[in-house]
Amino acid sequence: MSTKSTDPFGGIQGEKVSSGPDLSKLPPLQVDRMEAVKAIKKSLDLWDGVGVTKKTGTLIERFRQKQSQGDEVAENWNYISEFDKEFADVHLKWSGRVVRSIKHVPAKNVRVALVGLSAFYRNFSIDDPDLSHPDVIKCFNLTAANFGTPPASIPDDLSFNPESHLDPFAGIKGKDALRLSEFNKDLEKALEEINFSIEYIDQLDVPKYRKEYKFKSRNPKNVFQTYPTSTSFFNVILWWPGGEIRRIENVKTQRARLALSSMKNALETINVELPDLEDELVKELYEKTKENFKPGNRKNDHPDLRPVEDGGTSYWSRLSHRWVKGRFVKSKNQFYPPAKGE
Repeated sequence: MSTKSTDPFGGIQGEKVSSGPDLSKLPPLQVDRMEAVKAIKKSLDLWDGVGVTKKTGTLIERFRQKQSQGDEVAENWNYISEFDKEFADVHLKWSGRVVRSIKHVPAKNVRVALVGLSAFYRNFSIDDPDLSHPDVIKCFNLTAANFGTPPASIPDDLSFNPESHLDPFAGIKGKDALRLSEFNKDLEKALEEINFSIEYIDQLDVPKYRKEYKFKSRNPKNVFQTYPTSTSFFNVILWWPGGEIRRIENVKTQRARLALSSMKNALETINVELPDLEDELVKELYEKTKENFKPGNRKNDHPDLRPVEDGGTSYWSRLSHRWVKGRFVKSKNQFYPPAKGE
């Protein structure tokens, strides 16, 4: 009977498991934070070009080099396209998933955003995570889903507090950061009307036959003549989609224009991502937008589209400043409620 055994590996042995952290014994949040820190370090290195071999030659040659080298992929950023290196998307990732992204970030700002992510990960508390932070609670719940631990309940009034919450992207914003904001949509419409009203005042002394068509085909929403036969006095209105907010009356023409300019400045200084709801005017405009877009008012709307306070499932998000709604799939005759924390 043979006692001889050939070693097929030629004496090569693997590292002992004990030489590294035993992931099975680490708290779930610590595992995910460790992976996030590792990924952001690699993403920063790739952005800085550390260890990256620059490709040369024609487009086809560069493509072949890319195929043969097997480029490493950064988890926390990507260019808009292979041929557009002016902008990149930056991603907050946790537990293998994208939690939040900022889109179309100018290249000069990408590294700042990545450093912000690094700080966010390193300051993420394993023992006492701040579950009032919108991004922290989402990370917490992703870990819970992957490890089978209890998730945290996400409140409908979840919001970002710049005084107590660390911005994962260090204040960097993408070009389409406000794409979903209904408050921003109303603000843009209001500013458009103010600009038209200012131009309308400036066109008063232009003979009718020389005026641009738009000033003959529509009336401004922010000003109208106090007296039908005189253009020397105007009533000035702060208009917001849905109607009039404030008014001053019987104002001389040039002062009416100054009032419009002041109104424009007041609206342009509103921080649409973090509106100051302590300011009575901002709060009034904000509440008007909530009313303008309130879901569930149309005849054929599903009852669950109504706001939570009216017995439905929709809620107003103080993160994206819009109504977050579920959807009804007619083919399945089933209503799917909205996700929390959007």
